[in-house]
Amino acid sequence: MLLVFAASPVIAQKTLIIHDPTIQLMDEVPALPDDEASVYDEVVLPKLKAKYNAEGCNVDPELLGEVSGSFTKKGVVQKAALYQVCVTGNGLGIVAVVIFEDAKLVGIWGENSGWAIRINTISDLNSNGIDELALSFGGGLHQGKGGVGVEIIEFDKLKPQILGWFQAEQSMDGTPESAWKVSVKTGKTPAFYRQRYKANRQGKLIKFGVNAMFKLTKVENNFEPIS
Repeated sequence: MLLVFAASPVIAQKTLIIHDPTIQLMDEVPALPDDEASVYDEVVLPKLKAKYNAEGCNVDPELLGEVSGSFTKKGVVQKAALYQVCVTGNGLGIVAVVIFEDAKLVGIWGENSGWAIRINTISDLNSNGIDELALSFGGGLHQGKGGVGVEIIEFDKLKPQILGWFQAEQSMDGTPESAWKVSVKTGKTPAFYRQRYKANRQGKLIKFGVNAMFKLTKVENNFEPIS
């Protein structure tokens, strides 16, 4: 019995890839299913306009992707969509996360942050039955320098909590110079690892150094519910 109990935490652990710069993403234009699109047009868009449409923010949301998971409660299939609501400056803008369940609206949350790129699901990194979201942001260019950062979000019921942030890419004039493959070993106390890649003269990313453990950077949570 002792052997069984000692082994069970190891069996429960798994390694998940959160960000992989070596995978070329398809440039597909995302679209909501028709039933969700109707909810978006009738409910979500008017709420976003009422909240954010003002001088400096012309609300014209761009859908950046939609993913599936159990985000606000266990054992259900939900959809989470990420929108760039508007752009307010160099690397600045308002984004929104919209969650649907059975084509019904669960909630809308907005954040005044940056330029969003994509949304991904993380399959329950802390073994509590709730899936997390990875939101990728691209910063504005400063003397040609830019990059990509990723926020990891978990919902405590209907309250989004930012578990942390990590840098995913450094670029010059839009071309990656360094990037990191980030993974997590799941469990009650998840462990994060990153493997650095550097671009060679041909621009190809080559593995550099070792895969090392690191801690997420704590950032302020600016998400707010939109009712």
